[in-house]
Amino acid sequence: MSLRRRLGLVSAASVAVAVVAVAAAAFVVARGELLAEVDASLVERMEVVARAADAPGRIRGPLGPRPFLGPPGGRPTFDTVYYRLTLPDGTALAPPEQELELPSPEEVGATPTITDLRVDGVHLRMITGRVPGLGVVQIARPLAEVDAALAGLGLVLSGIGLLGTLAAGVLGAWVARSTLRPVAELTAAAEEVAATGEFRHRVDVDREDELGRLARAFDRMLGALDASREQQRRLVRDAGHELRTPLTSLRTNIELLARAEDLPEEDRRALVASLEAEVGELSRLVAEIVELAADRERDEPPGPVDLGALAAEAAERWARRTGRRIEVVAERPGVVEGREPALRRAVDNLLDNAHKFGPADGTITIEVRGGRLRVVDRGPGIPASERERVFDRFYRGPAARAAPGSGLGLGIVAQVVADHGGGVFVEEPEGGGAAVGFELPTVG
Repeated sequence: MSLRRRLGLVSAASVAVAVVAVAAAAFVVARGELLAEVDASLVERMEVVARAADAPGRIRGPLGPRPFLGPPGGRPTFDTVYYRLTLPDGTALAPPEQELELPSPEEVGATPTITDLRVDGVHLRMITGRVPGLGVVQIARPLAEVDAALAGLGLVLSGIGLLGTLAAGVLGAWVARSTLRPVAELTAAAEEVAATGEFRHRVDVDREDELGRLARAFDRMLGALDASREQQRRLVRDAGHELRTPLTSLRTNIELLARAEDLPEEDRRALVASLEAEVGELSRLVAEIVELAADRERDEPPGPVDLGALAAEAAERWARRTGRRIEVVAERPGVVEGREPALRRAVDNLLDNAHKFGPADGTITIEVRGGRLRVVDRGPGIPASERERVFDRFYRGPAARAAPGSGLGLGIVAQVVADHGGGVFVEEPEGGGAAVGFELPTVG
């Protein structure tokens, strides 16, 4: 059974149970009210008999004056009253014209009791009580009209219950359909994605409940998957383009080396050195592509990272590796929430960029202020027209094409910073050169 059908049945059953419960309660209340009226009239007649028994001269004969007499014979009505008097010696008396004989009383206490009974097929409500100086008095009224009224009421309530159940079924089906419409659309979208492999389908659900939030989250997930796939396709295209040049050069040199058997030793060594350099460059390019695509640090849990300490550690490591002078200027360095290996790689790429394009005898400066870190070199700088593109993958400006590298370093910086909820920037510092960096939200 489908979820929609189950939800519809549950909704219909809930409403139907409520309708039946209300109808049953109405029937019970109506029956109680009608019987209460009959009981009140019986108690009143018993009080009349008791007063008549106490009045001197009022009791003449076995049943006294008219209050003891039942109606003439015929079909019992609501106004029909049956009497029976049982004297202390056990003699039973009743109005002579009364056609129905009430049963003899059993044990009678001091307080009158009211009971339901049937006599000769007639449904009666009877009060039985002991009247001092007279005996046991029984007064009964037929319940035929009460039963008829209750039967009519039961028929009406049954019809209302049936109509309510049918309405509940229709309402349950509508509730199930409207409630599960987003689920149906999500199912259709998931099936389409599974069949086509495309993530461009969107779910149009305008509601603010849990299903609406689920639909919007599903849309965001599809959007993220679509963007990720597009990035992968662009990475493959760009990587293929960038790999083509070193592979072509490498193939050419290998073919030249294979054909030049009588090549002078000096030229052979130069050719082999060129091959080694190209292989090294190709290896670095492949490593950067793999690093950019995999981004293994995303699986590591984030934690507090001191940007000042991170900058000092990177400066010491790069100064030892390159022999360059690297200074750290930290003014109120901040602590950010992030993955330290990824942020370390971003700082390394900024230093690598400054090392490539700054003068060999120049100073590289790492400036840290709060969650803002920038690396300053005194090289030729970055033209304003290129600053918006330097963080694009594989982008290399005209001045950078002669330098080693793949154009992926700053692209990796941009991706790491974006993953941490920050932004990257390029500035022109005082005194010339370039200042490239990022800014992250601080904690604490």
